[in-house]
Amino acid sequence: MIVTLAAFISSCNMRENIFIASGYSRDGVADVMLCRLDGNGSIDKISEISVGDNPSYFTFGRGGLIYLVNEVDTFNMKAGGGITTLRYDKNSKSLEKVSSLNQGGGGPCHIEVSADGKYLITANYGSGSVSVVKLNNGGIPDKVTDVIFYGEKSRPHMTIYNPRLRTYYISDLGLDRIHQLKLDTALGLLMNADIAYFSTEPGSGPRHMAIDRPPANLYVINELNSSMSVYNILSDTVTAKQTVSTLPEGYAEKSYCADIHLSRNGKKIYGSNRGHNSIVTFSVGIDGTLSGQTLNDCAGNWPRNFAVSPSGRFFLVANQRSDEISVVHEAGNSDEAVSSLTLNAPSCVRFFK
Repeated sequence: MIVTLAAFISSCNMRENIFIASGYSRDGVADVMLCRLDGNGSIDKISEISVGDNPSYFTFGRGGLIYLVNEVDTFNMKAGGGITTLRYDKNSKSLEKVSSLNQGGGGPCHIEVSADGKYLITANYGSGSVSVVKLNNGGIPDKVTDVIFYGEKSRPHMTIYNPRLRTYYISDLGLDRIHQLKLDTALGLLMNADIAYFSTEPGSGPRHMAIDRPPANLYVINELNSSMSVYNILSDTVTAKQTVSTLPEGYAEKSYCADIHLSRNGKKIYGSNRGHNSIVTFSVGIDGTLSGQTLNDCAGNWPRNFAVSPSGRFFLVANQRSDEISVVHEAGNSDEAVSSLTLNAPSCVRFFK
């Protein structure tokens, strides 16, 4: 019985530490990799596949499905970007391509499964739009049900859901806004909330977001002015609570924020600085405000995206310009990676949940 229990725990830990990494495409090189992170921070590559057309971001569906955006302006010989669906086979430890679909918006950079699991929502940076795609009963993208265009200056970057208000937030880097939308789950149409958007600081460039649980605060990392903002989201009337710099005092070189994540217990929040090449950490107070900035070297160049390991001990950093996924300690500030994985222009890394 003891051996069986130990084997079960080991199996759970192994499954928990499997992750996917994707990046921009280059001929003859895999752009999606399936890997495992062990307890010491070492990476074991399990499988890889070449998807093509820049699978720059992805999310997970049910039954081992993985939905990737194809960040291009023409896909399947039509204007618009794409969604490629992969399936992870647990038995063969492999990835296989299931389907591809043009989703009607150019340059998609983010994809999210709707709260009811029936749709995909993509933020289309290139065309200033947001697309909704219906899934069939098997979870495969079936058809585009809605595309909302916000204009030439719009640069949507991410979608996140507030279950308390049943509201989707869309960060718009170009307009310095967070759009607030509701989804008609019968028709697959997006509609403005009672308050259609709230404005961020002019020139801030809101990029990625995180929400605490239960939802009370929205955390936004701002690409263009290297800051992190906190907003009260208890109602559609959103109010700003705080904005803090993600850079050390006195730093004057160019730097651009990218990704943001809360720790599992919600007591810390992390963000990436491209240029300064660091991961910033703040403590999260009871009221949701931030304090105590610390900075970790990302052990590479241009941290586009990152993930926190299930144990909370490591960051997996997609260092886009040095072509590597770097593993660095969450605690400490060594410029040496614990381990690394070569991947062309990596842009997304996520653990299976």
